[in-house]
Amino acid sequence: MPRELTPIEKLQLLLPGYRGYKAKDLIRQDDFLVRRAVIDRLEQTIRIISEKESFIASTDPFSPQLKVMEFLISKIRELINNIMSSQGGGADIYARWKVTTEELDQIVNHDMKMIDIASQLVELAKNNRIEEFEPLLNDLRAVFYDRMKLFYPPELRK
Repeated sequence: MPRELTPIEKLQLLLPGYRGYKAKDLIRQDDFLVRRAVIDRLEQTIRIISEKESFIASTDPFSPQLKVMEFLISKIRELINNIMSSQGGGADIYARWKVTTEELDQIVNHDMKMIDIASQLVELAKNNRIEEFEPLLNDLRAVFYDRMKLFYPPELRK
């Protein structure tokens, strides 16, 4: 009977080049790979919603659904900007404090959650279930900010 994959193994299958923060000098690269994968999925979600929005606008230009779609696209873009503009994980982290194995495990779990949520958003967009976006976007934002805190010393995590 095959065993279940660990979060690091799942991420290594999803993200070519991902090492699970094992090497100090690759921490920033792993962080970038995860954030880029989440951003790619969010941009794919925007493309899907925009296509559906274009179709609705051509058939019913005054549909109230258009305003909802624009609002969701705006929230997704804001989240993309926050993810892109945040400081790269692990910026000289080992020069300042020691990151424990437990903290690295938490970061990997957060990485997996972020990719799972972003993938769920893509599927919801494909299935035209935009009413379910709001809680997932909030979850993704919360997981991302919790994850970023793990790259700071414990006394600075608030």
